Formats: sequence, C-alpha cells, structure tokens
Amino acid sequence: MDGENRIILNVGGIRYETYKATLKKIPATRLSRLTEALANYDPILNEYFFDRHPGVFAQVLNYYRTGKLHYPTNVCGPLFEEELEFWGLDSNQVEPCCWSTYSIHRDTQTTLAILDKLDIDSERPTEEQVARMFGYEEDYNAGRLTPWQRLKPKVWSLFDEPYSSVGAKTIKPSSKRFICASLSDQTYDFPSLRFLF
Repeated sequence: MDGENRIILNVGGIRYETYKATLKKIPATRLSRLTEALANYDPILNEYFFDRHPGVFAQVLNYYRTGKLHYPTNVCGPLFEEELEFWGLDSNQVEPCCWSTYSIHRDTQTTLAILDKLDIDSERPTEEQVARMFGYEEDYNAGRLTPWQRLKPKVWSLFDEPYSSVGAKTIKPSSKRFICASLSDQTYDFPSLRFLF
C-alpha cells in the first residue's frame, strides 16, 4: 500500500522520492497533476523524468514538504524564477529570510535597464538641437552660423562634458586643479588634496 503512494522523480539525473500526497499539497501545479499517461513517465524505471535544474528542484520539493520556499544561493535569480515558473509555483512565496537575497537580481535588472536607457539618451545631440540649446536656431535654419557660433558648442562640451572627447579628457585633470586652487586660501597648504592631482 505504501509503495503505491510513493513516487520517484528524476530531475536532471538526480532521483527524488516522495509521496503522492505530498505533491497534492499545492494544487494546480505541475507536480500535483502527475499521471502515468504523461510522456515523461518511464514505466520500466517507474519514475518521472524532468530535464531541469536539480539544485533548484530540491528547494521546490522541500516547499511541497514543509510549505516554506527557500532560495538556493548557488543559482542566479532569473534561473530560479524560470524553474519556479516551470513547476507552476509563485516566486512571491519565497520565505522572508531569503527574500532580500533573492530580490537583489530584480533590483539589479531595474538598475541595468535604467543605465541602458541613459546610454541611449546620452547620444550626441544633432546640430539643430545644439543650435536650439545655445539660442541660435534661427541662424542655423537660415544657414548663417558665424565661426564663433560653430565653435561655442565645442568649447562648452570641452569643459562641461569631460568624457565627450580626447581633448576634454586631457583638460579634466587641469580643470580639477584650478577648481581646488580657487577653493583654497593662499595662506594654507592642503597636502590632503594632493592625491587628486
């Protein structure tokens, strides 16, 4: 009788043994609906085979047994989410003790998305946008830019955007020195600021 209630799950080459009643504890999931008619059932070995991550599955099976879903720290967050989705489990059920470790990847993905957007936004403006920014859009549209109007944005970029060109990168250290020198009183020597130079 007990043998009829036991079930063998082979996940990624590792065999797990549990009771059918254990898998029925969380309804409407992949494991709660196992039948011998499924294609992944092997009647010769009397087991179900899933080509999935066995380390994550250990936590999945533990969730069925204990009702507590813990995050394995040896896998990345997206992989864990993907596995939970496959097994039909909700990632919001992760225990509070593991939640901060597990949710770090979501924060990282959000930050990376913002940085990617900033990279897109930091593309060089067009000549028309520069003309608008410096207030000589009419001259630009009429084709009457003076040499100074053409040079002014380049000079501004040189000092205001330190990574915009090789020249700007060269001027950056000198600019820092001038700023520090203008902030310091001539009667005092600031050896602690020398590391900046």
